Amino acid sequence: MKKTLIILIVLTAGMFLYNKYIDYKMERDFGIPNSSSEYKKNNNLSDNEAVIASQKFVERQLKAPSTAKFPALFKAKVKKKNGSFIITSYVDSQNGFGAMIRSNYTVELKQKPNGDVSLIDIKIE
Repeated sequence: MKKTLIILIVLTAGMFLYNKYIDYKMERDFGIPNSSSEYKKNNNLSDNEAVIASQKFVERQLKAPSTAKFPALFKAKVKKKNGSFIITSYVDSQNGFGAMIRSNYTVELKQKPNGDVSLIDIKIE
């Protein structure tokens, strides 16, 4: 019983610290803050950066964002249309009852000439 409790505490702490590390890395590497509705970027977005930005916007819409599990970046579909990115993928996360569910999403982002990336549209099914 004590072993199980210790393992549970270590896993929970690990998940928390990993999420904090990812937020730190996103802000350091891509200039993507965790609390803003717009992201700051100094150059043109790559497809992978657009996918990562879309994941951050999706996380903000989830009931339990710390449980979000996204697929590998290359599994997301990225289309460029009229200067915007349309990203289609899925996320596994807990719903309000604690059950893991898969939700498909489509996010449309646009990078402004000054480098800001803003959310145009988000649909989570």
